[in-house]
Amino acid sequence: MFVLTLVAFVVVFGTIVLFHELGHFLMAKLAGIRVFEFSIGFGPRIAVMRRGETAYSIRIFPLGGFVKMAGMDEAEDLRDDVDEDDPASFANKPLPWKLGTIAAGPLMNLVLAVVLFTAYFSLAVVPPTITYVEPNSPAYAAGLQPGDEFVAINGRPMKTSAEVVDQIKANPGQGLDVTVKRGGRLTSLSVTPREEDGVGVAGIVIDYKPRYPLGMSLKAGVTQTWHMAGQLVSGLVQMITCKIEPNLSGPIGIAQIVGQSARQGLPSLLLLAVVLNVNLGLLNLLPVPILDGGWLLILIVEALRGKPLAPESRGIAQFVGLAVLILLMLFATFQDISRLNWFSQ
Repeated sequence: MFVLTLVAFVVVFGTIVLFHELGHFLMAKLAGIRVFEFSIGFGPRIAVMRRGETAYSIRIFPLGGFVKMAGMDEAEDLRDDVDEDDPASFANKPLPWKLGTIAAGPLMNLVLAVVLFTAYFSLAVVPPTITYVEPNSPAYAAGLQPGDEFVAINGRPMKTSAEVVDQIKANPGQGLDVTVKRGGRLTSLSVTPREEDGVGVAGIVIDYKPRYPLGMSLKAGVTQTWHMAGQLVSGLVQMITCKIEPNLSGPIGIAQIVGQSARQGLPSLLLLAVVLNVNLGLLNLLPVPILDGGWLLILIVEALRGKPLAPESRGIAQFVGLAVLILLMLFATFQDISRLNWFSQ
């Protein structure tokens, strides 16, 4: 389980950050900005290949990557040094190209979310699966659990959630022989739905998804990504205005969720990757210095002033932004630790 969680975390989180940096890289190349290095991973280099003016490297820690651009980062190689008035410098590009290069990272995450959502709708098939069991319900008493996949009821194969619901509704007070798949094994249970308003109720929530055509999947991918982004923005506003309690997850919490999703299968992992992409894309657009949104704010302020901010002012802003992010990370990590099972009594 640990190895599965580790591999899934590296693949999912690494891919998300990699695509984010790829957005910056592609837009910088399109804008004619000189890119010193495009790196996969962090830490010491383990491989490097130079093509033209850019070094493409792989580093020892495979979580994401980074892009070093002229006019934004210092060159490590003397061959990469550029003059202040070099037209290939980020600082000398028109404002729209600067804004586009910075915004391309978060936007690439939203594009990837749409792609993953489309893949989920067009490729993934989710059999009728229990996602919630009501406490003290007939399903709870029978031993049904979240994650159980319905296979048959009274010997009749169950292909959709509608078939499961119809069988439960049609048999109030009658014992049902239910066969579910749990952990790759078939399990047989007896469930007696209680009667409510003349129909049977078992006290479960069921998830089910067939395979959809590509066109419909793409439309659903765009719609669902937009809806999810709206929910995240609304949640952030409510947390900032103290209408709801802050609920954040740091690396520990994300790793746990990734591990759980990996054990539930590829469809669940795809949906989690969508959520993380939308979160990373939108959070990077927050106007906090050192985040992409902070860079966008600085560029706009400089354009309105007609001159760049003093290095000291920019440094102070970035220091404050870094301090805010560190505090948020510490708070999220504390919440992650407090949710660990071994902290409970």
